[in-house]
Amino acid sequence: MSKKLPVISMMTPHVIVANTETKFDKIIDFFDLYNIQHLPVAEGDRLIGILSINDIMKYIAKKLKSGSAMNMASLNATFDVKEVMTVNPICVAPEDDFSKVVEILAMGKFQSVPVVKEGLIVGIITNKDVVKVFEENK
Repeated sequence: MSKKLPVISMMTPHVIVANTETKFDKIIDFFDLYNIQHLPVAEGDRLIGILSINDIMKYIAKKLKSGSAMNMASLNATFDVKEVMTVNPICVAPEDDFSKVVEILAMGKFQSVPVVKEGLIVGIITNKDVVKVFEENK
């Protein structure tokens, strides 16, 4: 298998995106309805961060440990995307090689890499996408 495969050929091009005003219940809906684990956050079409299901779980755990009353209304009222998201995530460009994605994911810090062209979100690559590439090219 060639590691020169361009990112554009393996990325998921249709990305579900949140913004800084997205409420907690809508974010949960995105994760559930689209069966995703990573949610880029944008201002307009410009990537500013990313939320993972792990970020959401940490947020809920923090609320539980603090003794805060939790229901959807209180979570919607107190949730701030900007405080929970990872700011300025590591990204790749559509023309980058597959090897760059593998290198980033191999660090073990992330399970997805947004694909950005001139600051605009054009796709995302997850661990699942990498496995598909390996399976298709064995």
